[in-house]
Formats: sequence, C-alpha cells, structure tokens
Amino acid sequence: MYFKPSFALGALTFAAVAAVPATSRAKSPAGAQICTLGSSGAGTPGTLICKNVLSGATTQSIPLGVTASDAGGIGGSLISAGDRVLVTNQVGGALLFRAIDGLLELPVQLQTGGDNSLSGALNTHGAYVLSGTTLRFFANGQNAASSKQSLLLGDGSAAEVTLTNHFAYVSEKNGSLEAFPLARDGNLAGPGASVAGLSAGVIVGISGHAEAVVAPIAHLASNPAQAEISVVSGLARVQVVPTKEVAACWTSNEDDEACVSNPGSMTVSCGHVGPNGFESYTSAAASLVGESMFDIDMRHGLVGVQAVHGGAPVLVTLSRSNGDFLSLVSEFPVGTLKAAGALLLGPRNP
Repeated sequence: MYFKPSFALGALTFAAVAAVPATSRAKSPAGAQICTLGSSGAGTPGTLICKNVLSGATTQSIPLGVTASDAGGIGGSLISAGDRVLVTNQVGGALLFRAIDGLLELPVQLQTGGDNSLSGALNTHGAYVLSGTTLRFFANGQNAASSKQSLLLGDGSAAEVTLTNHFAYVSEKNGSLEAFPLARDGNLAGPGASVAGLSAGVIVGISGHAEAVVAPIAHLASNPAQAEISVVSGLARVQVVPTKEVAACWTSNEDDEACVSNPGSMTVSCGHVGPNGFESYTSAAASLVGESMFDIDMRHGLVGVQAVHGGAPVLVTLSRSNGDFLSLVSEFPVGTLKAAGALLLGPRNP
C-alpha cells in the first residue's frame, strides 16, 4: 500500500494565517455555522450555541438540559447526518433535532433509562447513544431504545461511539476499543468484541469510515508522552501511523479525509484514508495558538474545533483548501465559562 507521511510544519499559526484571510475564507460555504455546548461546567444547564463561521455572530442559542461532562473526556457529543442532529452529553437522556433551513427544531427526547448520554452516532436507520455502561440504538421515529448492549469495561471511562458499514465501535479511555455487530435494520445484533492488535494506552476519540475506523492512541502505556494513530477494520488493527504530535485525542472524517486534534502539541493532523488505512498523512496540517483543543468536526471542506485560547473556550474553523493542509477561517469566543463538542452546520436561512 502506498503511504506518504509528511511531518513538515506545513500550516501556519493563527496569527500568520489571519494576515491573509481572503484565501481561506473564499473557499468557505457562505453562512456556514459552527456550534458547541456551552455551560458553567458539568452538572449545570447547557446551551447549544451556534455561530456564523465568518462573522462570529450567534445564529442559534438553544437551552438544553444539565451537562454531563466537561470537555476533555468524551468525543462525538454533537453529531449531524442529513437533516438530523443528535445532542448527547446530557444528564438522563439525549436530544434528536431536525435541521430545517439551518435551524435546529423539533427536539425529541431519547430515553436512556436515566443514564447520562456521553456520545452519539447516526445512520439511515436511527441513532446510537452511548452512556457510561451501555450502547443503545433508537430506530427512526422511536424515542425508546429498540436494542442495547453492555460495554465490555463499563467502568465509567466510555468516550465515543462511531459507525462503519457493519459495526458500531466504542472507545473506553481505559484501553478498550470494542466492535458491536449491526443488523441490517441498524439494531445492535450482539455483544461487543475487543479489537485485537492495538497498542496499550488511552483511547478517546474514534471515527468510522466505510469499513475502517481511525482510532488514535492518545497516550501509550509504554510512554504517556507518545501517541500513535491506529486504523482498524473489523476486529483487527490494519495500520499504525507513528506521530511526533502529542496527545492525539479526537478525530473526525468527511468522505476520504480524516483529521485528528492533538492538544498536547496544539496541532491538527490530516490525511487521506483508503480501504487499508491512511494513504497520505500530514502530521501538522495546522498549528493552533492556545492552551488546549478538544472535539473536532468536518463538513463541506471545513474543519471545526472547540479549543481553549486565553483561558476561554473558543470555536475555530479551518478550511481544507490545500490537500491535507488546513488554513484558518476564523476563531471566535463561545462566551461561556466552559464548552464541549464541535459541530459544523449548513447556512441558516431567513
């Protein structure tokens, strides 16, 4: 398999990119929105806040229930597919919205038996909601789970759920990546099985594409300051990509491109993913200014990141305008004490 890694610092810092904003902004969908869940912290009511990626103007502010987790422990808490948006990181349930002309409306409460929701995933059959001990599937039009399976660890370290064509995968930060087989109607068809061959370490964010899953190991057990990028198919690792970036924690993909946020080095890595893993990989596709970064989303050629800069949560939007490299579009403060999750939406129409 052809694999072309690049470890050059090909992307500029925010300050340098901001000096030439016209190049990246011209490639950005007009009116696109970037959203996050703002709050005063875990255990307090949250608000889904969306901003125009170019102007920073708040386009939506939707009160939610009590937030279950601060940023840093989970991934994929804000997920979109078609006209549906799934919001997790909620105490005692999850919310499924419809995006109508760019506005999030008609929320449906998904019942989790009182469990806190941490992460979610969507496909054509319905919604998958992850709690600390259980993965649940909600068929389209239903707010009660039609199937559920217990996690293999269930020790409270559950981080993210993602989907491929045949499995729902769950990461548990204490070192478990497990695959749950899917029935043709989307239901969970049986218990999870551990993915073999992964290096021991901390797994947070994972991202499914066709038959492959990108599963960064944020902190290797052999050296917590070292990370690596694993690619999984079925129940086995098919590729490992060494990286000099630190704390490879969250990942997302769009079409054949996947990106990974690395808060320890304040970089985003990106590459082209084929059936056997990464076919190209740029270790530092963008270098950010700030103290940390968290969840990441990709949509319509944009990459959205929820980060921390100057001690405050910010929303950063970048453009995939030059191969695997990224260019800054914007950075705006969320306007809340804490924030968790990143979601890119299409334009809000009047």
